[in-house]
Order: sequence, then C-alpha cells, then structure tokens
Amino acid sequence: MPILDLLEPLAHSPKRPVKPSRLFVRVGVLLALVILPAVGILSAGAVGDQSTTLYLPIIVNGEPVSPPPPPPPPGGPVVATAETDPVPSSGDAADDPAIWIHPTDPALSLVIGTDKDSGLGVYDLSGNELQFLPDGELNNVDLRYGFPLGDQPVDLVTAGDRASDTVAVYSINPQNRTLESVDSFSVGIGIYGSCMYRSPLDGRYFVFVTSEGGEVEQWQVSDNGASGIAANLVRAFDVGSQSEGCVADDETRYFYVAEEAEGIWKYGAEPGAGSVRSLVDSTGSGGHLEADVEGLAIYYASGGEGYLLASSQGSDEFVVYDRQGDNPYVMTFEIVAGNGIDQVTGTDGIEVSSAPLDPLFPQGLFVAQDTNNDDGNQNFKLVPWEIISYSVTPPLLIDTTYDPRSEEYRLPPE
Repeated sequence: MPILDLLEPLAHSPKRPVKPSRLFVRVGVLLALVILPAVGILSAGAVGDQSTTLYLPIIVNGEPVSPPPPPPPPGGPVVATAETDPVPSSGDAADDPAIWIHPTDPALSLVIGTDKDSGLGVYDLSGNELQFLPDGELNNVDLRYGFPLGDQPVDLVTAGDRASDTVAVYSINPQNRTLESVDSFSVGIGIYGSCMYRSPLDGRYFVFVTSEGGEVEQWQVSDNGASGIAANLVRAFDVGSQSEGCVADDETRYFYVAEEAEGIWKYGAEPGAGSVRSLVDSTGSGGHLEADVEGLAIYYASGGEGYLLASSQGSDEFVVYDRQGDNPYVMTFEIVAGNGIDQVTGTDGIEVSSAPLDPLFPQGLFVAQDTNNDDGNQNFKLVPWEIISYSVTPPLLIDTTYDPRSEEYRLPPE
C-alpha cells in the first residue's frame, strides 16, 4: 500500500468522518513501516537498554482521539472496576439495571437501577447516585431511544410496579441527566418483570410484562396525543411457571424470557408471533444454568453478531450464548473480588452495552445486581466488557460500532 494512502484518513473531511477503529489500523501500519524503525534506531543509540514509549498524537475531525487500551491478560479473572452506591432499602431490594448512552458525551452516560421496595436510582459511570425516585415497588427497568412523544423524540424508560400492577413511564432529560415522569398504565396480570422492544419492521414500541404465574403480556405503547402514553394489549401467552427476566432483540425480532426453575425460552417478538417457542438452555442435567434463572441481556454487534447473556443465580455465574442461530452456548464466567470491590453473588438483573463509554468503559460495559454487597445495602457492580472478553480463549467479540440511536440499526433486515 502506498504511504500516501496510509495518510489519507488523517486528512480532515467534514463530509465523511473517519472511524477511529479504521484509523488506528492504518496508523499502526504506518508506524510499523516508517516511523517505528527509525525511532528504534535512534532509541538504541540514545538510551541503550532502556525502553522508550512513543506517543503519536492522532486528530480525527479536529478532535484528539485516544487509541484503544491494551487488552487485559488472557484468561484473567473477571472483576468489577466500579460499583454503585447502595440502594436505600435494606434486605433483598436492588434488582435490575439499565444502561443509558448519552447522545453526545459517552462519559455522561448513566446506569439506572431498581430498588424493588422503594423506587428507581440513577447513577453515573463511577457509581455515584445522581437521583432517586421514591415511586413504588419498581422491579425491572428497561429503555429505548427515539420514542416520538409530543413534537420531539425522547429516550423512554419503563419500570414495572409490583404493588400496583402498573408500568411507570419516564423520559430522560439529557441536559441534567435525570428521569422525568411521563405517565403510567395498568396491565392485566400481576407484574413480576418487564422489558421493552422496538420493532425494526415498523418502528412501533412495546413493553413485555411477566408474572409469577408464568403469564406474559405484550403491550404496544404510543403517544396519546396529550404528552402521555396510550397502551394497548396486543398479545398474551403462558410460559408455564414463575418468570421475571426478559429481553427483546430489536434486530433479530426475538423475545427471550427466563422461566426461573426451567431455563430460557425464545419466542418471536412481533405481536403476531403467537406462542411458538424454542428452548435456548435449561437448568439441571445437560444444561448450563442453575435455578433461579434471572436477568437476560443482549450484547449488540454489527452484522447481527453478538451475545445473549443470562444470570444463573443458583451458581453465582453468568452464561453467554451466541446471539445468532439457535443461540449455542459460548462460555460461563463469575465476577470475583478485586479492585477493592467484593465478589458478585445471587444476581437478579443484568445489562450490557457494547458502546464505547469513554473514559471508564471504552470497550463496553456489563452491569450486574449484587445480592451480598459487603458495604451496606445491595447495589450494582460495573465490569468493563474487555475483562469478560479476555477471560476466555479465544476472547469474546469486542465491537463498539453499534449505535442504538442510529437509523442504520433501525431499518428492517434485508
């Protein structure tokens, strides 16, 4: 490749911004072919046996860009690097997290977590509580971007209230990073868990609610014309027994639900999908899960790749499956003590994001509820995705290109 071709991405181009990942590859080639050999000769003569680190400033679209951090040691333990402040309620209170990605500054992204005895907490990426809403027995929380409300799109948060069997609805104010109440609606079953889905076929938004009896309802939510929420029941089916954790894949159009004593079931996520299902994995002999099966999460990557993750509460572990095909088993990991943060045990809800949340989580973030927090009430632990990725050989996929706000990922699959 001609040297000038390697330099092409360094030129400022307002019409076609350069992806940092491609830039690092080309700069790496340039360093290897041209700069590093020369520096090596000079370093050897100047400093002898001492090692020298070369830092090359990189500018993309007028802004400095940091190269990706070095990978952690292969096969190393999975440890958290941050944890949230404890939830206000004592006992079994913290339950389910969601991750909100700030529209312009990833460092300002948030973790939203439920206290199922008293409300909803909002935390920064260092785990500091920024807001607490004492809004009831909110058990599971989820969010979707770009919901049309009034005359503008908002990032919508929903949480199921076990005491009133209603779904509380909020919007996120990106200026002050707080939740603002929008509305609530009642459902037809006793709420235990909940999650959201946005159809790539027509852009409609839905909320799934689960119950201790195994019933599931799917509700379409839309603007009611008065800055509130209209909710319409579009589907109902029965999983079989107590079910809480669920997640919907907004690209592949699948809905996953954890039947706590049995395993993970896979349904179609569209309202006309009926009750046809397949078993992803099970508890007991031949399975990789130990009851209760709790939180579920999707790691989105480009090209439909990525992972389905599950909390195997009975074994204090987390199980990873391929997002594609029949969701084959990939690996199991646990979060051990490290960095002054205790081991994660008895996890209920989990969430994961592949977004580059610089500077603390530049290659993605995994969040898990911790039942036995050693520093007060229960809380949520934050783990860099690359630590999980490199804990196994070969490492799991790291793909920070997926943007849930981008229209590229909102189009129907070809």
